Amino acid sequence: MKSKLGLYIHIPFCQQKCNYCDFNSFKSSASERSIYIDALIKEIFMQGPSYKDYLVDSIFIGGGTPSILDEREIIRISKALEDNFSIASDLEFTIELNPNSVNLEKFKAYKEAGINRLSFGGQSFNDKELKDLGRIHQASDIFTAIKLAKSIGFKNISLDLMLGIPGQSLESLKDSLKKAMSLDLKHLSVYSLILEAGTNLYDMATRTNKLNLPDETLERDMYHFTKNFLKDFGFYQYEISNFSKEGFESRHNLKYWSFEDYLGLGLSSSSKIGNKRFANVDGFSSYIKALENNLLPVKEKEVLTRQDQINEYIFMGLRKTVGFSYKKLEEIFSLDFLSVYENEIEKNLNLGLIDVDDNYLRLTEKGLDLANQVEIDFYRL
Repeated sequence: MKSKLGLYIHIPFCQQKCNYCDFNSFKSSASERSIYIDALIKEIFMQGPSYKDYLVDSIFIGGGTPSILDEREIIRISKALEDNFSIASDLEFTIELNPNSVNLEKFKAYKEAGINRLSFGGQSFNDKELKDLGRIHQASDIFTAIKLAKSIGFKNISLDLMLGIPGQSLESLKDSLKKAMSLDLKHLSVYSLILEAGTNLYDMATRTNKLNLPDETLERDMYHFTKNFLKDFGFYQYEISNFSKEGFESRHNLKYWSFEDYLGLGLSSSSKIGNKRFANVDGFSSYIKALENNLLPVKEKEVLTRQDQINEYIFMGLRKTVGFSYKKLEEIFSLDFLSVYENEIEKNLNLGLIDVDDNYLRLTEKGLDLANQVEIDFYRL
């Protein structure tokens, strides 16, 4: 039986970089995009033979803004993947989309390419909040794009929303959530804004100190309101920032949180195969040049120690509301978990931050708010 593998395909192009974004993304010309797609497809052909013993059950095309590509380029990528990897019959195939960069022709091409899950970057249904974030779409574009996608048969649709936006109030968040629910979605990712160094919002916050951000208490209230609100609409929280209808969890993201194998293709993409982690180069020119010279564009390789793997298994597993199976951890690493981590378990049980049953360790509702504290307790060198 073949081992399962997730594929991540990075498309680094955007029409405009958002004020909060620290991903490897940038503006491009049509010719640059064409050169990149040629190189990406070459990487797919070069990598495929090394993974003939794997079965790909999830593909995620992310960015950047993958929907900026010509629809024929998406079909080329899909065909290259199909020709070079073993693809599962129940494949989850996701593409990230900007609401203002899609149309009927693109949706039809996505269908032709085998894409069966759409992930829209909405962030808010408040036009001022969208402008402050540097988004180039309006709230109306979200409605138009999702309704169009549903009209030609897409059912598995996810939307990103954001908490902690400058000037955001609990009322504006409630309005965004209500509008999202009117679209009959299957999945929502609701992330807190993080000010990353090098982004426009970070510079505004540190230089002018005039960024009107919700305080920590208000942001926590927003988070708890979101959880309760979505629960009333049949969504369950399966990860700290992710909510879905039953059976519509993101298979690809669950691979990260469940310490499963994934292969990244494209500029600056990361991979984890067994106990090995590696990443591609960050520079556009160096990525293209490597592949022109028939070299894989890998810049970093790391062999994870046994303790590294245990740490990651615990940290990533704690993000899931079901927690992690310490029985499985014991099988993988020949470890008596309850004995080795007795002090950490006792401390966090007494603080009411975790629950432990005969298989799983998970965060409590209180623990979800203090996840970083629990992770630090379980970290070992």
